[in-house]
Amino acid sequence: MIQVLLVDDHPLITERLESRLRAETDMQIVSAAVSKGDAEQALANNRVDVVICDIRLPDGSGLELLDEARANHPAARFLMLSSFDTPQYVDAAQRLGAAGFLLKTTPTEEILASVRRIAAGGTAFDLNLVRAGAQAPWRQLTPRDRDVLAALLQGRSNDEIASDLHISRKTVEAHLSRLFARSGVLSRTELAVRAERERWLDMPPSRHR
Repeated sequence: MIQVLLVDDHPLITERLESRLRAETDMQIVSAAVSKGDAEQALANNRVDVVICDIRLPDGSGLELLDEARANHPAARFLMLSSFDTPQYVDAAQRLGAAGFLLKTTPTEEILASVRRIAAGGTAFDLNLVRAGAQAPWRQLTPRDRDVLAALLQGRSNDEIASDLHISRKTVEAHLSRLFARSGVLSRTELAVRAERERWLDMPPSRHR
């Protein structure tokens, strides 16, 4: 029996999947969590084979849950579901060890088949999303890149960022230059718009290098 943890705060998605999962003779839902905190508790209290997990949760990120589970619950394999076909999400999910990534528009039968494949040790990635992720202009932000970018998104000037992070203005400019080159933009404004639109800081840095 495949033990499934469903993690999603959207009622329509949860009801659709929960209803079908309960009808399957080879699957059992251990919990239907609506937040990262609920999911952490369910993982701690149950044997879980497959976690079907949304990316955006009300109290955090499904990617953060995935990253933490690798250390604390390594037997649980993750199938990430998202409404967003953002290449960075797919890239982060692969980097953090997810066994699959599908859009929420994927037919329910295909999601169920993916759960079975993942429980058997396989993977289930939307190949179009994987190809898009492989062609993304950035791969992994360093911790300092993230600090500089976060300050930029707050509207801080280069001098203010340098002061906040206790680094020189030249170091800030060097980080921004690398981010410009990596993302194909020419200005701070373009970088901020793209980083915000594509939710770069939604992806947690991996602790597993």
